[in-house]
Amino acid sequence: MTEKKCFYTTEEIATDLSISEREAVEVVKKLHKELKASGKLVVSGKVPAAWYERLKSGGFTETGRSPERIPLTERRLLSIKDFREYAGGIGDGMARKLAKEICAVVHIGDRLLVDRLLFDEWCTKQNQQGQQ
Repeated sequence: MTEKKCFYTTEEIATDLSISEREAVEVVKKLHKELKASGKLVVSGKVPAAWYERLKSGGFTETGRSPERIPLTERRLLSIKDFREYAGGIGDGMARKLAKEICAVVHIGDRLLVDRLLFDEWCTKQNQQGQQ
């Protein structure tokens, strides 16, 4: 009787794909990242066999494909993390303080978002005042 496999280990993936164990670890990391992003639990060093087989049969075309992100310059509302990046890499505290000072804070549920257009207007005003 053949035993149905539930998980593939890193070593089994290395053997199956004829790659080094180090490369297999990287494959497992990518697969774990995808599983976590879809809300699934992961087991360290292992991937679900059925999912692995499905991805393998498709040539791993789904793996590493990140969802298309809308560029920061095209989004109206930015998370604090994105706002920090958009504002030139400022710190978390400074980002929150600045957003409140320029009245660009938007609350949606428990989330604090920043209106990028209001920030852009504020930046333009700062530049104009600096040139006078």
